[in-house]
Amino acid sequence: MSIEIERKYIISNDESEKLIKKAIKKIGIVQWYIRDDINEIERYRLSIIKNNKDYDYKWTYAYKANTKIAHEKIEKERVEKPQELENLIKYKMVAKIRYMINDNPEIVVDEFVDFNKIRYNIEEKFLLEIEMKEEKKYKKEDFEEVLKNFDIETIKDVTEDFKYYNNRIAVVAKNMILNEIIEKIKEKL
Repeated sequence: MSIEIERKYIISNDESEKLIKKAIKKIGIVQWYIRDDINEIERYRLSIIKNNKDYDYKWTYAYKANTKIAHEKIEKERVEKPQELENLIKYKMVAKIRYMINDNPEIVVDEFVDFNKIRYNIEEKFLLEIEMKEEKKYKKEDFEEVLKNFDIETIKDVTEDFKYYNNRIAVVAKNMILNEIIEKIKEKL
């Protein structure tokens, strides 16, 4: 078990493009929410990384619970593939391309992948996340210092707005099959 320490921000499309050009890594991510309560979630994640002409796939299961501090969550994660892959499609999901800008602190831009058949529960196409890697007490000002040091302009801090949690952004991908989702992610990588 660990503590995830992160804040989320809305950024402009221009800022997103600027940061994406600086990306050191690109990962396709699809997350399905098996349990989706306001304070606790269970999810399966498929991470896809392009490796020359091939792709590496990694499945993980995660349990997350909110704490009293908005930017901290309890997290338990393990490598685990779901038993029945095709059943995942009945759960809410989100698909995104994650652009890694920096490792420590981890700075990423998430681009939500558009599908003709689904629309996410937010208007924004990009969100910025900053995750601190050391487990210690951080203040909002610590994250603002990271933004300043990396010359990142944000529109709004949405860390405390549940609307911007991935499980709230996610929707059921009706009329889609798992391979369709995976192929769309691979196209964007």
